[in-house]
Amino acid sequence: MGKKKGLLKAAVLFVLAVFIAGFAAPFNVKAEEKKGKTVRVGVHEAPFFITDKYGRKSGYSYEYLRKIAAYAGWTYEYIEGSWSELLEKLKKGEIDLMSDVSLSEERKKDMLFSSLPMGTEAYYIYVADSNQDITSKNLSSLNGKRIGVGRGSIQKDMFVDWAASRGISAEIIEMSCSVSEALNYLGTKYDAFITMDVYASNEKLVPVFKLGSSPFYFAVTKSRPDLLEELDNVLNMIQDENKYYDQQLHDKYLKNAETKKYLNSREKEWLAGHGKIRVGYQDNYLAFCAKDPATGKLTGALKDYLDYAALVFENAHIEFEPVAYPTASEAIEAMKRGEVDCVFPANLTDYDAEQLGILMSPALMTTEMNAVVRASEQKEFLRKDKIVVAVNEGNTNYDMFLADHYPKWERTYFKNTPAGLEAIADGKADCVIISSYRFSNISKQCEKLHLATVYTGVNMDYCFAVSEGDTILYSILSKAIGVVPEGIVHSALTYYSTEDVKTSFGDIIKDNLFIILTVIAVILFIIVLLLLHNIRANKTILEKEDQVKDLNRKANVDQLTQVRNKSAYNEYIKKLQDQLDRDDVIDFAICIFDCNDVKSINEQYGHDNGDIYIKNACLLICKVFAHSPVFRIGNDKFAVILMNNDFTGREELIALLGKKQEERNAVVKSAWERVNVAYGIAVYDHELDDELLDTAARAEKSMHDNKRKMKSRK
Repeated sequence: MGKKKGLLKAAVLFVLAVFIAGFAAPFNVKAEEKKGKTVRVGVHEAPFFITDKYGRKSGYSYEYLRKIAAYAGWTYEYIEGSWSELLEKLKKGEIDLMSDVSLSEERKKDMLFSSLPMGTEAYYIYVADSNQDITSKNLSSLNGKRIGVGRGSIQKDMFVDWAASRGISAEIIEMSCSVSEALNYLGTKYDAFITMDVYASNEKLVPVFKLGSSPFYFAVTKSRPDLLEELDNVLNMIQDENKYYDQQLHDKYLKNAETKKYLNSREKEWLAGHGKIRVGYQDNYLAFCAKDPATGKLTGALKDYLDYAALVFENAHIEFEPVAYPTASEAIEAMKRGEVDCVFPANLTDYDAEQLGILMSPALMTTEMNAVVRASEQKEFLRKDKIVVAVNEGNTNYDMFLADHYPKWERTYFKNTPAGLEAIADGKADCVIISSYRFSNISKQCEKLHLATVYTGVNMDYCFAVSEGDTILYSILSKAIGVVPEGIVHSALTYYSTEDVKTSFGDIIKDNLFIILTVIAVILFIIVLLLLHNIRANKTILEKEDQVKDLNRKANVDQLTQVRNKSAYNEYIKKLQDQLDRDDVIDFAICIFDCNDVKSINEQYGHDNGDIYIKNACLLICKVFAHSPVFRIGNDKFAVILMNNDFTGREELIALLGKKQEERNAVVKSAWERVNVAYGIAVYDHELDDELLDTAARAEKSMHDNKRKMKSRK
């Protein structure tokens, strides 16, 4: 009986065990599904995979892989090596996935390729900057030369076909090391090297020939077709989410991979032979440009831009010679006659520029365009069926702007803007189009004529116009535009938009005409007294004008560093807070910088050298955060508001700032020539921050923590 009970008990326990195992199994499966697959990924060099000095990863491929993981649930095992080494590991099945692989029929035998490319890359033949044997003007100069390529790369096959079609005979040398290492052998083991443009520093290398371009893909080892199926599905999901994803990664990591800007040998040779670059500009066009009637020299935002651009390249100095013309169209005609090399401002479509035989550079300034209308029609203006717009004679930019954006508007022409405003008040025209930076120049007349502004919703880009065929000049101007920080241009436009607003004696007479006539009618003696008084008042006004100019500039711009000051910072924060209060969705961060050792430099070497130290620190911050507004908010303290690409790439920019400091400090000798800044950064979080001042306070605290760490390492 006892034996039967024991058997029964054992049977019950067995059934319970089977039941529990069966019940638990689905949960284990779900846990495994949630965890996802582990994928062995090949990691090669920057800019596809970047690791900063703190071990944090970024880069074109790394960011793409993180996006894939978000959809596929994959986790990664990273395996490092040169591109050639990793390609062999992929063929052998030692890694599962590799990025940046060009597709070829030969490679399809050894690996699987994603159905969608992850981007497109261009390939160039590079030589050392000192190489005079191989030139872009002479294809045959490649004959008999040694050409380096990465082992197993698509560049080899591309060069073979390219050389054969052009009758070139050269020796190909395959390298198994990384591209950065291979470039060190340029000029010794081989005469030229073929690679993507993102790997080549303009300081040392010159592109002489472009082989072509090719899409590049994710490649999967042949033993993992399951990964390929998931990968293709995820790539399609990413494209559905954002069809510009590849382009955005390209702009972030490949377009400006080399942050230092240098002119190549052809550009330096052109500058040496050509001399000064003659810039034709439109007179009486503040805040953008004008000829100062007192000095006869250029003033306006263009002056500040040219002053900065002249020194922006680290291996060349550019001299500019500004020449004034009454209108933009006259300046363009002067360029055709060869009197000047380029013209500003210019805003033409590609088609309109082609008809004139000129080219448009990238935009160096951008402005909102407003319509000046009768105040009574301000709310309903954009709903009108028929609009007559007054245009200045000879203003090609506005003519083309209207043709491009408002082709149905009827145009009528006047000698100048004041005449056009009078026409609006008299009902002969409905509006004048004007830049937001120029409205202050006409604000008094608009007030008298009861005119108001309406934002058109369209911005105008102002570019340099260059004659077709001036390819090297176009290249130099375009490079400079890409390097000059937007903050410098914005500060200049802000300042000069108010600089031209003056109160003259004539304005006083007009504003008080009735009183003056009454006084004349009452007593002649009082007229004489008033005239004497006004003469003295006019002298005082003239003396005060210089003070007003100086105060206007000081109100927004720091005099030592030429960036925006604490007052401008407070105004910027207030406007940003207003946007947040309206529930606008904005991603941004505040970064606070503090210059270390300013006090000791002032005490040991004098305040003049202390000022040099602060200006060097500011210039480095402006170069690194070239697309963000920079403010000097204290004697040795700066603030930067990070948005858009600077916000998403903030960690890389902070790391770049540290690298630039180290590079500079390694070569300078004087203490005041060094740059040593502590930083703190805080991302706005509506759950943590009741207002923007809370975000700034967190950034300030983070900066002080960083400052203590820096002092502890000394």
